[in-house]
Amino acid sequence: MENSVSSKCLTCGSTDIVRNITVSQSVEVGSTGLEYRTAVMLIGTEALLADLCTQCGTVLRLHVKNPDRKWITKS
Repeated sequence: MENSVSSKCLTCGSTDIVRNITVSQSVEVGSTGLEYRTAVMLIGTEALLADLCTQCGTVLRLHVKNPDRKWITKS
């Protein structure tokens, strides 16, 4: 799947892309990521990862490492 990700920045055309940077926030707020249910009905959080162009600062993509989860959605 990694090969399908663009190797060029759509904003500036640079190929200087840093992949899989962890998106984080301060400890007192809690976890950043997408919530999912575990086998015992607990709630887990899958970390968000970002691909970043180091030339212009554009975030090219947000994604998770393990997309095979029972994601919690709100309607």
